[in-house]
Amino acid sequence: MSEPTATVTVQPSGIRIGADFDEPVMAAAVRAGYIWPTICGGHGECHACFITVVAGAEHLSPMQPYEAEGVAQVAGGSRQAADTVRLACQARVRGDVVVFKRGVRPGAEAGAEPSAARQDPRRA
Repeated sequence: MSEPTATVTVQPSGIRIGADFDEPVMAAAVRAGYIWPTICGGHGECHACFITVVAGAEHLSPMQPYEAEGVAQVAGGSRQAADTVRLACQARVRGDVVVFKRGVRPGAEAGAEPSAARQDPRRA
């Protein structure tokens, strides 16, 4: 596997994720072992993965019609919000970018310990 070509910084947590060229934001995070809020698993259907682009919007792929439909629903008709909101499962990284998304957290692969609430009680 090649070295990541860009960095996605997730605020407010400050998580920094290496991303390959043209890799979706959410896919880069999952590959790095992070848990990204989603319901549909990255198919662009639930819109739960939406992000607000803080800096580097020009380093994301152009928005395709399918993503634009989802963003319009998330933004609720606000043109200003539609200009900064993207779906993390659809927006592809082409350079360094800073995004805002609450709920992104390390998974077991990123070094987090499983919480007691997520542990199988039969294994205790």
